[in-house]
Amino acid sequence: MISYALLIIAVSLNLFLGLLVFSRNSKKPSNLIFFLLTLALSIWSLVIFFESETLNVALVSYLVRTDFAFGLITSFTFFSFCLVFQSESKIKNTLWIVSLIASIVFSGLAYSSYIIESVHFSKDMGIDFQEGPLFIIYSVMLIALSLVGITILIKKLSSSRGVARSQLLYITMGLSLSATIAISTNLIIPRLLIVNETVNRLGIYGFVFMIGGIAYAIVKHRLMDIRMVVAKSLAYTLLVIILAGGYATTIFAVQRLFFPEQGYSMTHTIIQIILAMVMAFTFQPLRRFLTKVTDKIFFKEQYDPDAFLRETNHILSTNIVLTELLYKSLDHILQQFKILEGMFVVVEEGHIHSVQSIGYKKAPEVEYGDIKYLSRFPIAVYDELEEGSRLKSILRRYETSVAVRLMEDHQFAGILFLGEKKSGDMYAAKDIQILEIVEPEITMAMQRAKQYEEIQKFNITLKAEVLRQTKKLREANDHLQELDKAKDEFISMASHQLRTPLTAIKGYLSMLLEGDAGEIKVGQFDFINEAFQGANKMVTLINDLLNVSRMSTGKFFIDPKDLDMKVMIADEVKQLAHQARTKNLWLKFECPKKMSTVQADENKIRQVIMNFIDNAIYYTEKGGVTVRAAANKHEFVFEVIDTGIGVPKEVQNKLFSKFYRADNARRLRPDGNGLGLYLAKRVVEDHGGEIIFRSSSKGSVFGFRIPIKSIIKADPKKRMLVTTP
Repeated sequence: MISYALLIIAVSLNLFLGLLVFSRNSKKPSNLIFFLLTLALSIWSLVIFFESETLNVALVSYLVRTDFAFGLITSFTFFSFCLVFQSESKIKNTLWIVSLIASIVFSGLAYSSYIIESVHFSKDMGIDFQEGPLFIIYSVMLIALSLVGITILIKKLSSSRGVARSQLLYITMGLSLSATIAISTNLIIPRLLIVNETVNRLGIYGFVFMIGGIAYAIVKHRLMDIRMVVAKSLAYTLLVIILAGGYATTIFAVQRLFFPEQGYSMTHTIIQIILAMVMAFTFQPLRRFLTKVTDKIFFKEQYDPDAFLRETNHILSTNIVLTELLYKSLDHILQQFKILEGMFVVVEEGHIHSVQSIGYKKAPEVEYGDIKYLSRFPIAVYDELEEGSRLKSILRRYETSVAVRLMEDHQFAGILFLGEKKSGDMYAAKDIQILEIVEPEITMAMQRAKQYEEIQKFNITLKAEVLRQTKKLREANDHLQELDKAKDEFISMASHQLRTPLTAIKGYLSMLLEGDAGEIKVGQFDFINEAFQGANKMVTLINDLLNVSRMSTGKFFIDPKDLDMKVMIADEVKQLAHQARTKNLWLKFECPKKMSTVQADENKIRQVIMNFIDNAIYYTEKGGVTVRAAANKHEFVFEVIDTGIGVPKEVQNKLFSKFYRADNARRLRPDGNGLGLYLAKRVVEDHGGEIIFRSSSKGSVFGFRIPIKSIIKADPKKRMLVTTP
């Protein structure tokens, strides 16, 4: 009875571990082959056990041959598992392919006379068999596959580090002991000594070493990441056994104590046991429901990866300030993972940019040398590191269980330190995978936050610089205004001082030309006339300077009156006709016979008209000048069309600026002051009109249009400030 119980336990544990590993990741080669190994071991164990339990000779012969077939299959799956464990690549080994073919062939030959020629069975002597011609080859293959598998594990063990080495150590010890016991008790010892079935069955029980090694690796070193599942499954099984056993015992005890007169009923007992099992199986869903409710109250519920990632993305996308981003994301990770403390260390250009920590009694002092060393490792897990290593010492110094490297465009950006879990549990593979997923998202959010921070700093710097430059410009502008004011005052004073003697000079020269001082000779007339024209130009220049000065000081006024523009223009054309004739130019005036009066400042508009006609004559060397005037109900239009030198396109936008003169005009008339067009534009615009200007490579059109009715009301207190002689 005990042997049956041990068999059931051994086979159940084998199949349980195999199915559990396979269900965790069925696409992983090591998981699949481990499941096949446990399945082969379970079948082999059952065959070994029952071959000594039956008395049927034919059945015994079949079971013995099956024993040898599955012994080779088990050795081959053991060899295959050793190949793929911790490499996870598909098997492309030539030795494995040859071994596969040989194992299939020799497993099939086990049912022929080539491996086992005959099987004998008696109650006294037990099971005996006659070896076939290929038995030695079979035995060598079986032992070789096991030894090669163990050698592969030992080789991997010597080159592995950390938690992988610990996993391999216990797997190697468990599998090696199990394989050695199985081969010895089922192949070698029965050939050397006469033994009973108890020795054969030691091979079955020897598998407990494999189960023990795997179980320890699962519990201590997270083998295949099924520690949580194994723990829950074991707890569930124990819960069912305890509840069912306790319930059944209680029923029996109550029945014996309080109802001794009732007879024993097997049916009644079975019903009670079934009810106990039902209660046991319904207890777990109820327990999960209650656990879920209490977890929400006491914050013990396991986090949902999808919900965690969604909330993390929300935090990272809605926070742009670096300190807030680091604090909120770190706090979220600590709460969801149930971690005691954590810290972000952000680096930039070879130094620590910022540190954000939560949960430490005293935040550790971060050294850049440690951070730089950690940058070599994508993820460092404290429990997986060898004792005494520098990496483990650094993690211990910062009270860290997991350190995650943060990379930004292939550049090191910082480290995320995560401390111990509140429960004391190790970080599961799921936790590590989640951290690997969120690492690039955190880094990207950090990059955006740092860029925003740089922009903010730049804005502050720029604002300060703008204020500084604005202050300098304001001071410079105030200084320029003072200089401009002094200049205007000087020009006004100088103009007034020069105007009085020039007026006297002009008057006396005019009297000489008119003969008031007596008749002058022909030779003297030319000299006096040149002097008179020079004085006239000086007076005009002084008047222009005074007008510019008054414009700057706000003393330039328009005094509109009703004017007969036809008469005014005709007078100016008549006065300048002699100048045109001396240059052999024609000068003509075109206008309608009748034209309504225009409200304008007579002196200022006359000066504009005279300036346009005079410029046209002066800058025209061949051809002539046409003066046109027209009016309708709303506006008066005046144009002067010449065939002169024109205005280059590249300087046309500067033509009406103060003191500006085009190069071609400066060459023809070096003595110009560059104020005529500037004043003309200002006068026209003050009348509510606009300047007319068109020019090509040859010839120009200058003029203006102003309203017939002035937009300025006449003010008798405002007198004309500048007169044109």
